[in-house]
Amino acid sequence: MNQASFAEAYIVNQERLKAYVYSLIFNWNDAEEVFQRTSLGLWKKWEQFDPQREFLPWAFGMARIEAKRFLAEKGKQELMLSDAAMEALDDAMIAREDGWNDRLAALEQCVKKLPAQQRSLLWASYKKANTVERIGELFGLSSNAVYKRLRKIRERLHQCIDLRLSAWGDNL
Repeated sequence: MNQASFAEAYIVNQERLKAYVYSLIFNWNDAEEVFQRTSLGLWKKWEQFDPQREFLPWAFGMARIEAKRFLAEKGKQELMLSDAAMEALDDAMIAREDGWNDRLAALEQCVKKLPAQQRSLLWASYKKANTVERIGELFGLSSNAVYKRLRKIRERLHQCIDLRLSAWGDNL
C-alpha cells in the first residue's frame, strides 16, 4: 500500500475511529487526546499496514493500545474495559458500519426518486446559511409550509429506505 492509499483509508474511516475512541474513553478531552495519539501512531506505522486486511480493525487495535497506555499514564486503568468487552465493541462497530453502508445506499436511491423540487427543498434545508424563512422565500412558501413539506419528504424517505432494506434483506 502506498501512502496515498493509506491516506484515503484513514480519511474514509476517521469519524468511525473517533467514535470508537470516544466509546473507550469516557472523558471527552481525554478521548480527543487518545484519538490524536492514535492518529499519529497510525501515520507513523502506515507502512506496516497489510492492504490485504481491512483498515478499521487494524486502526481499532491501535486505538485500544493507545487507550490502555493513556489510562495507565493517568492512573485510571480501572476505567478501561476488559479485552473481551473491547473486542465485542470492535465487532459491533464494524458490523454497524455494514448496516450504515446499506442505509446510505438506500438513502441515495430514495433521494434520487424524489421529484426535483422536493430534492431542491431538501438540499436547501441542509445548507448552513439557509434559515427556514430564507427557504420559504426561495420556494414561495410560508415557514410553516416549509416545515410541513420537509416533514413529509423525510417521512417518505424513511419509508422508502425501510422498503429498500427489507427488499435487500430478502435477496441476501
